[in-house]
Amino acid sequence: MGLGILILFSVFFSFSYSFIFLIGFLIIGFGIYKLIRSFPKGIAAIIVGSIIVASAFGKIHFDVLEFIVILISSGLIEVGLDLIVKKKE
Repeated sequence: MGLGILILFSVFFSFSYSFIFLIGFLIIGFGIYKLIRSFPKGIAAIIVGSIIVASAFGKIHFDVLEFIVILISSGLIEVGLDLIVKKKE
């Protein structure tokens, strides 16, 4: 699944900005849904979706390799928060 997402986003730059904007909001919506169901899960999707929406507005510019770093770093943030929450329980 992750590889499919990377391939999709590598092609993203050939699509229109309205499609990127829509995909960004879908990812944010999915992240909020996962966040409501169980707390730390979904943070990575919200971060990535927010960055995609900011990219659609032209505020952030990144290429494919930078996007891979964004995916990895947001995943690490989510895993770190998950470990912190599990330690407190």
